[in-house]
Amino acid sequence: YADASRVLTLAARLGGNTAEGLFEVATVTFAEGDFRAAQRACRALAKAHEGHPLVHVCNAHAFLVRNRSARAFEELEGVLEKDPNHVEALLALGEAHRKRASISDAEEAYQKAASLDPGNPEPHLGLGRLYLMARRTKDGIASLRRALSLDAESPEVLFEIGRALADTDEGRAFLTRAAEAQPGSAEAQLALGQVLLDRGDPKGAEVAFRAAIKANKGLADARIGLAEALLGQDDLAGAERELEGALAMVENAPRAVLLRARVYSKTDRVEEAFKEFQRAASLDPRNPEPLNEAAEQALALGRDVLGAAFLDRLLSRHPNNARGLALYGDVMKSRSKPDEARSYYQRALQGDGSLDRMAVQKKLNAL
Repeated sequence: YADASRVLTLAARLGGNTAEGLFEVATVTFAEGDFRAAQRACRALAKAHEGHPLVHVCNAHAFLVRNRSARAFEELEGVLEKDPNHVEALLALGEAHRKRASISDAEEAYQKAASLDPGNPEPHLGLGRLYLMARRTKDGIASLRRALSLDAESPEVLFEIGRALADTDEGRAFLTRAAEAQPGSAEAQLALGQVLLDRGDPKGAEVAFRAAIKANKGLADARIGLAEALLGQDDLAGAERELEGALAMVENAPRAVLLRARVYSKTDRVEEAFKEFQRAASLDPRNPEPLNEAAEQALALGRDVLGAAFLDRLLSRHPNNARGLALYGDVMKSRSKPDEARSYYQRALQGDGSLDRMAVQKKLNAL
């Protein structure tokens, strides 16, 4: 952002500090989400070009940084009354409606801006964000691809389409490019860190998460991600330290609680681990992993009754969870109940979620 601001400020100065040039300088502050910097940039524009429509558009964007859409509408009303085809005002109007989740109004504003300025990627970026927010994923990705075709190097477009396609190689490549283009963007670095974790590169993820924290020290998700990256490198003390910091910011973050349970488990604090696994399960009942891991650890310690209790709770919520069913098969096998074990193993092979099916099939064949 600092580099972009310097370049645009120089360009504005060389161009005679036109209203358009000074507005471009202000757009950096909008992207950065810095309300005070946005106000300063808008004041500079107003001082040089009092009464210019872009002054009101600039003020509207500044208010949107603070989610003050009502004030943004006030600034835009007069501009659009005089010029209903003012593209920058329409883009700001679309953003104001999007902030209020007024889908049809935002869509109308963005589409009108796109028709008036066909070579501008911004309306399509706005539409992409809008459709994704409305869970119109196919439309959102199509709009973002259109924006990308108009500006293949836009960090914002790369980030949004990368996030929408994060579970694909293409999406991860987009996120990597977005982070490389915005080393000071906490959001982009956070997304890159998660991509690298998913790829099995905890060291690379650590670098990205540290960059995210440097950009935004209050970003709890980055500290949680860093803890996971450190845990993946067996830096248990470092992982625990980051988790304590994250949980001080967000006390009931399920992922942080689950990771802390794993740290306790790896440092022989078994009872503390069981408590944290249960807490993580309570905080996020949709995630079967905390109870699966608790049951697996209990069974490994020979505490079958406790393991079965965890599995009872798990399967009451997730009756088709493959891993939980396979673990219950192990419980039945240890109790010399081959018929029950066979039933659980067979159900596990037909169940949902990740499972080493070859290993389960071997257990089934051995009964």
